[in-house]
Amino acid sequence: MSAATPEVRGPPADAASPHVALPRIKPDLGLNDATLFAVYCFIKNFIGASGTSAVAIDNKIEQAMDLVKSHLMFAVREEVEVLKERIAELMERINQLEVENTYLRAHASQDTLAQLPAAAGTKPPAAPQGPQPPVS
Repeated sequence: MSAATPEVRGPPADAASPHVALPRIKPDLGLNDATLFAVYCFIKNFIGASGTSAVAIDNKIEQAMDLVKSHLMFAVREEVEVLKERIAELMERINQLEVENTYLRAHASQDTLAQLPAAAGTKPPAAPQGPQPPVS
């Protein structure tokens, strides 16, 4: 997890748009296998070691690069899990609000529905024929 200030990506969300941009927690560092390999090559060339010590240094550099890669992958997986949980919470909240909205529209008077700005082009749902089962 990061303490960085979240950035919002994509177009701004407004009341008419059903899509909301997700916050971006970590900055895009552009790290991939090619970048890690380039860093490895740079360190290897910078040291310029030869002989037996070159193999030992090569192995240590490779181990360090593997460690960096595994830490990055762990951080990404952790962030994905946090985002999956948040998406699940938001989907549950959306479903709850849709049920409440349907119920309120079904039990509101025609005068009240006519005053809603979103109801201008939509037809209100038909009134239910008896008690509704609770939705969980």
